[in-house]
Amino acid sequence: MRFSSSTAIVVALSSFLQCNHVIDAFSLPTSTTTTTVTQSPSSSSRPSPKEIQQRQEAAESVARSIHDNHAMNALFVNIEEKPKPVPCTISSNSRTSNLPSDLPPGCILRIGPNGASTNEGFLDGDGLVHCITLPPHDSEYDIMYSATYVQTKGRKLERAKRIKSKDKNNESTYLGTLGAAPNGLPMLASLIQNGVNFATIDVQKDTCNTAMAISGDRVLALMEQSPPTEIEFYKSGQMKTVDSCTRLDGAIPWAPVNGGSFGAHGRTDPETKERIHVSYNSNEAPFVRVDTFEEGWKLTSSKGVDVAAPIMVHDACLTKEYVVILDFPLTIRPKRFLQNLFPVEYEPEHGARIGLARRGTTADDTIWFEVESGVVLHAANAYEREDGNIVIHGFKSVPKGSSSYILDYTPAFLYEWVLDPSTGKTVDERCMNPDVLVEFPMIEDESVGRRAKATYGLVTSSIGGPMAQFKTPQVGVLLDGVVKFALEDDEEKVFAAGDVIGRFDLPNNWHSVSEPTVVSKSGGDGHYILLMATYVPPNDGIKSHIEVASDGNSLKSQLLILDGDELSDGPVTTIELPTHVNYGLHSLFVDWDKMK
Repeated sequence: MRFSSSTAIVVALSSFLQCNHVIDAFSLPTSTTTTTVTQSPSSSSRPSPKEIQQRQEAAESVARSIHDNHAMNALFVNIEEKPKPVPCTISSNSRTSNLPSDLPPGCILRIGPNGASTNEGFLDGDGLVHCITLPPHDSEYDIMYSATYVQTKGRKLERAKRIKSKDKNNESTYLGTLGAAPNGLPMLASLIQNGVNFATIDVQKDTCNTAMAISGDRVLALMEQSPPTEIEFYKSGQMKTVDSCTRLDGAIPWAPVNGGSFGAHGRTDPETKERIHVSYNSNEAPFVRVDTFEEGWKLTSSKGVDVAAPIMVHDACLTKEYVVILDFPLTIRPKRFLQNLFPVEYEPEHGARIGLARRGTTADDTIWFEVESGVVLHAANAYEREDGNIVIHGFKSVPKGSSSYILDYTPAFLYEWVLDPSTGKTVDERCMNPDVLVEFPMIEDESVGRRAKATYGLVTSSIGGPMAQFKTPQVGVLLDGVVKFALEDDEEKVFAAGDVIGRFDLPNNWHSVSEPTVVSKSGGDGHYILLMATYVPPNDGIKSHIEVASDGNSLKSQLLILDGDELSDGPVTTIELPTHVNYGLHSLFVDWDKMK
């Protein structure tokens, strides 16, 4: 086994520490919040880089001064699988007694790690999918809730070993690797032990716990450093695993240790329906791969993209002509492993670039643009302007040191880049709003690769630690609001690009446990924002975070349906869930006609 191969095991941790950090926030239907517009100077009167830094640091300082560590740790506690669907009810305090008539029917899904031990990292947990069905008004179906594990190859091997041992107390499981961070050698020891225990060369477990993606009617559960698992959903609220460790008919090449990689995030072109994913590996050059699929995950083209060193590429975006590749310096260096260091570090001296790779080609024709250093784990969108320049929006952070993504949390802010493909020059890059800490940018599906007027995100309200439930992450966040940013100036000069044009702040003790999912209204303009949220009672000094999360009574969860144009009005509809939802990562909406 090569040490360079082993580094693939730990890459996903950084993804969580910056962009998948714990989420928080729910709002009662009778919110008293008001829409605020945070003014951002025009390009002719922009703040200086020093002022931007000062404002970012001030916002971060406030967030670190008000953290509720008891609530954060309660939301990390593992929960039990509930695969049998249970009916949900619409809250008596809801503004409506039914689902909105223009809300498309389907199901909202939320995936995240679950089941890791206190000696492991949060991301060592297996993927658990929460499913809430939203049936048509005229159907016989009820709103249902379930929580089901993705039956990955690793979980099946664990089950087979327990059955073979004939020992009812056998707890054979893959050893997690991320609890050892920032040390590298214990991770390697765990991988070797996994190979011995399960007689496999795929020594990293395919947890499939990070995100989900759909093409046609086929849904995949993803963890970027393993092959995906195909899952399907039923109108009854049930979830089933279809195919574990799928290679999508050979589209995903095998790799040592992890079995192969497939990007955690992709984009679907709203016109062509092509699905594009950017994946990375740490084994050999080229370290980045761009795959294009037609509907139903049928590979049409694949190409390698040269970068100077293995890097973590958690997200990408596209325009009509290009795939946007984010070559930011979260590097994967094998020598760190050998020195008992965490292989993934922020390495600003490596430089930062954004690449434009032409869609549909197999040759590496990437145009590279030098940009300021930092980390962009989540992009909002990109599009081609009338003058031929490419505009990209995303949430960027600038770590203070090489270990910021391991030992601490680095907040992100809304940024914009303008690139000129004809010259290979970066025309402009700027922080659009240095006052609001944000995570999880989301736009409507029909604007992917096209001009979008706004993006949604979650407000990072507080940052703190220590983590009690797992070894890593050591610092977490609470996200207590949904924010809507303008991405371009209003024609009537009412607001400028970067301004907050809508915001919903969530009441005390409620915390979002999903990213904001944008669903276009049927038969008209506008969008609904779907958000799962969990209530944690204030710390009474008597019950521990584990007790309040495990007594089946203290924590409760709801699904909020917010109007994207009227965020400050609070939820249009509030759905009571039969059990609480713990922290997780990404979400997905699946249309009713794509459910079984």
